[in-house]
Amino acid sequence: MKSSKSKKHVETITVDEGADGVMCDGGMGALGHPAVYYDLEELSESHRVFCGYCNREFVKHK
Repeated sequence: MKSSKSKKHVETITVDEGADGVMCDGGMGALGHPAVYYDLEELSESHRVFCGYCNREFVKHK
């Protein structure tokens, strides 16, 4: 039987207000994950996104 684990929120990273997007690679070098890019403007009206791999939260500073 498979367990249904939900990903835990790892950390919140505040992004400069001038940034349109962010890149996440897990931040652990070789132990991280493939680099993924998120567009803060198109993905969310709240200007916050969660990484699909590591669940880091990126929030655009207002």
